[in-house]
Amino acid sequence: MSPGIDQQSRAGERGFSIIEMMIVLVFIGVIAAIGISSAFYAFDQSRLGRTVANLRGLADAITRYQSDVSTLPGGGLQPVSNIAPILRPVSGSVPLLDGWDHNLYYEPYTTAGGNLTFRIYSYGKDGSSDGIVTGSWLDFTTDIVVEGGSFIQTKW
Repeated sequence: MSPGIDQQSRAGERGFSIIEMMIVLVFIGVIAAIGISSAFYAFDQSRLGRTVANLRGLADAITRYQSDVSTLPGGGLQPVSNIAPILRPVSGSVPLLDGWDHNLYYEPYTTAGGNLTFRIYSYGKDGSSDGIVTGSWLDFTTDIVVEGGSFIQTKW
């Protein structure tokens, strides 16, 4: 074999074509997009878990306060930071924020049967109120609501 023919056949086999490189890059991009979206979902799940824990702790603090003084903190819908000073002597630490670092909200609430209870709200990932409590949970932007110590609107 002559050296010229051998070099020509190897020259056509070296490296990757632009099409092969593009296919690999698209494949890597798809895998990365799936991984990133899964990571963001996992972060939101974690924040939701922290919010649920904070709401449980806050409901316990309000219930302890109610059993000690035989009434609920007054006022209408307000940030928990407004009532935290009267809850702390009874319960110690009081969570003020949800998992997305938005304020938690408290309001005394009268049920359809005329009983006075309370509601605690986290407005979810977007931090804005949905305006109504439907009892259904759609996504991380849905309000999370505790009434009288029981969750009435949450994923869990």
